[in-house]
Amino acid sequence: ILYREPASFMHYSSKKKGLYDIRLNPVFDLKTGFETGGDGRFVFSSVRGLEVRGNIKRVFSFYFNVLGNASRPPLFVTDKVRRGTYRYVPGQSYWKDYSSKIFKFDDGVDYFDARGYINVNVLKYINISFGRDKFFIGNGQRSLFLSDFSAPYLFLRTDIKFWRINYQSIIAELNSQYIRGADQLLPKKYMAVHHLSIQPTHWLNIGLFESVIMKRSNHFEIQYLNPIIFYRAIEHAMGSPDNVLLGGDFKMNFFNHMQFYGQILFDELNFKNAFAGNGWWANKYALQFGLKYIDIIPNLDAQVETNIARPFIYTHEGDINYTHYNQPLAHPLGANFWELIFQLRYQPIKQLLINAKYIASTVGNDTLDINGAVTNYGGDIFMSSGGGTSVTREYGNKIGQGGKATINYFQLVMSYTPWHNMYIDFELLYRNKSGKISKDNPSYAMQYYQSTFFVGIGFRMNIGHKNYEF
Repeated sequence: ILYREPASFMHYSSKKKGLYDIRLNPVFDLKTGFETGGDGRFVFSSVRGLEVRGNIKRVFSFYFNVLGNASRPPLFVTDKVRRGTYRYVPGQSYWKDYSSKIFKFDDGVDYFDARGYINVNVLKYINISFGRDKFFIGNGQRSLFLSDFSAPYLFLRTDIKFWRINYQSIIAELNSQYIRGADQLLPKKYMAVHHLSIQPTHWLNIGLFESVIMKRSNHFEIQYLNPIIFYRAIEHAMGSPDNVLLGGDFKMNFFNHMQFYGQILFDELNFKNAFAGNGWWANKYALQFGLKYIDIIPNLDAQVETNIARPFIYTHEGDINYTHYNQPLAHPLGANFWELIFQLRYQPIKQLLINAKYIASTVGNDTLDINGAVTNYGGDIFMSSGGGTSVTREYGNKIGQGGKATINYFQLVMSYTPWHNMYIDFELLYRNKSGKISKDNPSYAMQYYQSTFFVGIGFRMNIGHKNYEF
């Protein structure tokens, strides 16, 4: 039963081959280190949990993962937890404060992460899954469509695969933004997603994406259950009450070692204003382009990627913006940014993986006047922008407007694998954010100036390395 295969701590299967099998793995992640930001501080993360998966006759399968977490993350992550109207722990839902009398801190967080779903293969080409998790659609470091940055959510997913076509439909229940407080029922909203990809040749894959965020009196809009119709047509027929996104993606493989990929996303677009180049606020779109080079030399891979997002994209009137549990559903920087990513992955020996990543970003923050009034420059996707009534100006908008800031992020992770799915990590992290301070309110400088240097070591088992790449 124990370690019958390297990837499973416990594996039990029926004597009759293919009838059923169950796999169980303990999950453990302990990381500790020191951060030089501020006056210097002790940083740690402790994760303990269990992972269970199984299947019956290769038709019905299930997955369950439960993790208990306690951590004191770096300052720029703690800033998301402690400051702002809509606070959150990146990638998580409910959390509570955690303090330590031994190490003398009171800015830690404690949270419980549970995910699980069931899978059913219907006929030969259809797979249906239901449960609680999150998804990533795309080929890059980031996704402008749907990423795994936010908290898990309740979902129903259908995958249809035949010939060279892959069609995915996701229906999900989300939480609208909320102000943290005493016990309460969090407000709900709903999401529906379609993603169709076609591979006309062995080297080219192209896809179409659409999603809609809606809010009714705590019920799903059943018209969006139609799996083959354009959401925009339905939403328009109902009076355009919802937030619809449309996009396309591609990947091209060439020279046996390289891949070129990208995404384009439209939140709203007026061709007349787009070609006029007048910076109309509602021309809301985002672009991604990337290149992967596998085996530059043996076991050395490189990747470069750029992402841009216009001001006000992902926003909408009210609280049907493209968010869940106070977090962006797509790119962690939200909107009004430009980003460039470089990554190198090298495996000099089988047990050692070296991953180096550099991210340079330019973001446009909203500003505050001396009375605390916010000027909306399109970077905060929680700000309502319905009808343009709350935007700063109707024309002349551009990426990086407002309180412009630059973010430089460098991370080096060396992971040694003494046993399958067991890792010893050494990590270096440097992040610096700097920019212009609002001349009307110098005390608002914290939004524009953050700097941290972190050195840490860790041991993990059956879990990926946790990154805060924003």
